[in-house]
Amino acid sequence: MASTGDTNACVMIVLLTIALSLFEGTSAFSNTIIARHMTTGPAILCNTKLSTNKKTWHKMSCASDNYDDDNDTRQMGDRRDFLSVAKTVAGAAMMVASNSAVANAEVMRAVGSAEKSCREEGNCLEKGDWDGAVGWNWGGADRCDATDPRCGPDGQLRDAPLEGAPVPTITVDDATLLITHVVTMQLSIGKGEKVDVQMGLYGQACPVSVQQMVDFCTPNVGLVTNSRLMLDAGYGIVSTPVTLTKSGALNESYPGQLLDFGVASQSIAYAKAVNKAKAGNDFLPQRRPDSQTIASEASPRPHNVAGLISVAHNGIGYGGTGFESEDEAFASSFQITATAMPSMDKAGRRVIGQLMTADSMATLARLSSSPTNRGLKGIIPGQNMGPPLIKVTVNKLSIASLSKSEASP
Repeated sequence: MASTGDTNACVMIVLLTIALSLFEGTSAFSNTIIARHMTTGPAILCNTKLSTNKKTWHKMSCASDNYDDDNDTRQMGDRRDFLSVAKTVAGAAMMVASNSAVANAEVMRAVGSAEKSCREEGNCLEKGDWDGAVGWNWGGADRCDATDPRCGPDGQLRDAPLEGAPVPTITVDDATLLITHVVTMQLSIGKGEKVDVQMGLYGQACPVSVQQMVDFCTPNVGLVTNSRLMLDAGYGIVSTPVTLTKSGALNESYPGQLLDFGVASQSIAYAKAVNKAKAGNDFLPQRRPDSQTIASEASPRPHNVAGLISVAHNGIGYGGTGFESEDEAFASSFQITATAMPSMDKAGRRVIGQLMTADSMATLARLSSSPTNRGLKGIIPGQNMGPPLIKVTVNKLSIASLSKSEASP
């Protein structure tokens, strides 16, 4: 038996079909009336010929001043008939929409219960419940509080927060994996909570990639690929370095797999920095950096554990799909693995560092298992990544360079 929504949809389709049919018939109907009017008046229809898509009437008249009156009458008739049809169809459509809203109000439910039911029965796809098919439990009444460390990516509350994986180890044999720089990244989770994530960078194994990362994370430095003359607002152009310290954030989370950090939009970052609603038309974002030197650096270790810092093969600015605009080129600047990710090795990504402390690993475990705001990306089964449901932003950054005696291992 068809549902109320299906019935209303069918009615709407029928009404639209009738509207089109009536609209197409209006012109022919009014032309017939005009023809009759003209044959009974001083004008005489002397010839009819068919053009490509319409009839063309030729007339001879001894009272030529009546010709314009006939044209006006025909046009007014077309307009009146069209408006009449439009009013009728619009009124019917509004009645259907109103009835639909009433019917829907009677069966309104909290999102989440049906998804849970169909998963228990194993027939989500048959019922067309995409949320249930991909494992969502996303109604406000059913989902746990995303600020709670125990809230999982499926919206269910765990008994206890996840424990972080062990800090990645560096053996004596890994002589090239010397940590030369330590980046402390303070994250703001939601409105009030702040946590520190400490990252160590392998400056000896991949010096060019690490220097790029250091510049990107250093306040008042950032990455500059445009002419530095533009930084002084010269030549009618405004530009600014792109840096994680200005509007840096956790932009995407792949639950149980990785976290993706960067600057989502350079123009928005600039507008916030100068307290404007938006950047002007004279703002020029930084281009993607030259990648020739960085691309020649090999990854010093595989993506085989949690807690590794990874950049794209061509470096920062090349981590997205490649179709992003220059303004959004740095949205996916670096990623942190939450588990072994051999697919990142196949993609040619490069490990340039690792997390340093147990607290950092615990924060990684928590963020990578928190609910995400999937939107349309969650419709296809298996694609459950998205921005974190609770906003995670970079509050501040500090960098320390280690001497040879301090460098690990």
